[in-house]
Amino acid sequence: MPTRAFLRLALWARAAIAMLALALGSALPAGAQDPDVITIGVIPFEEIQLTAEKFKGVVKTIEKASGKKVEWYFPTSYASLIESHRRGFVHIGYYGPESYIKATEASDGKIEAFAQAMWGGGPYRTKEDGYRSFIIVKADSPYKSLADLKGKNLALVSASSTSGNLIPKVELGKELNTKLSSHFKSVFYAGSHTAAALAVLQGRADAAAVADVTLDWAVDKKEFDGKAFRIIWKSSKLPLDPFAWRKDLLSPQLREKIAAAMMELENTPEGKEFLKKTRSDKVEPVNDKAYDGIRAVMKEHKAWE
Repeated sequence: MPTRAFLRLALWARAAIAMLALALGSALPAGAQDPDVITIGVIPFEEIQLTAEKFKGVVKTIEKASGKKVEWYFPTSYASLIESHRRGFVHIGYYGPESYIKATEASDGKIEAFAQAMWGGGPYRTKEDGYRSFIIVKADSPYKSLADLKGKNLALVSASSTSGNLIPKVELGKELNTKLSSHFKSVFYAGSHTAAALAVLQGRADAAAVADVTLDWAVDKKEFDGKAFRIIWKSSKLPLDPFAWRKDLLSPQLREKIAAAMMELENTPEGKEFLKKTRSDKVEPVNDKAYDGIRAVMKEHKAWE
């Protein structure tokens, strides 16, 4: 049985070979024939096998709608997904808000949001048409407020995470009237939302910044229960993660088929499975303008680094 490390290495190698070919000039030009194989990439918010299982319904849905084979690309970082999508190796990507904006900028607007899964509620997340960044502490910790965390250790997710880096640095920084690096004794990246939460449970961090829904997904995986953490800060409401396509690599007719099928996920067996595993109610259309608020925050980010 291949190890997870072996599978990740094999997938990375395949992606590297494909990207090299693209760099040598094999990328499809604008207006070219639709690809025989559609590749979907997903930001690395959890282990590869878990992501593949969650998004299996999306793969089946797009295969049925397009009549084409659909394959996965599992990047090792947000940056690798953006670069693969920019070069045309990936046709459809699933992003966080900040990484989506970086992807559309890197592609000169060729990468465009078209759909979003509407996450429901759970042990930690309140159902709404957006999501939030949380600062969490252990449920039995003595820390009740942000003031209590002064001089303590904070776990963030990664430099490219919206809810696990950008938003807490800017919104929380404004609330504290200082940079996080000044309020906390140490601020470090754990690598993923679940890893940041576990850093708190394991005592490597006193608090962590995570996306609300990732806590519920981790509860589903039995990594911890719905009473493990206390939430001591919530951000403003953020736009949900988008599915985005390279619109110049898929014809308008094919894009229309894919979008229509995605909006009907709640009415198909494979679609219902995806929605159940991601704690979502349905998929709705979204456009680039929905992320203008995040663009504004990104412009402020450097001042709070």
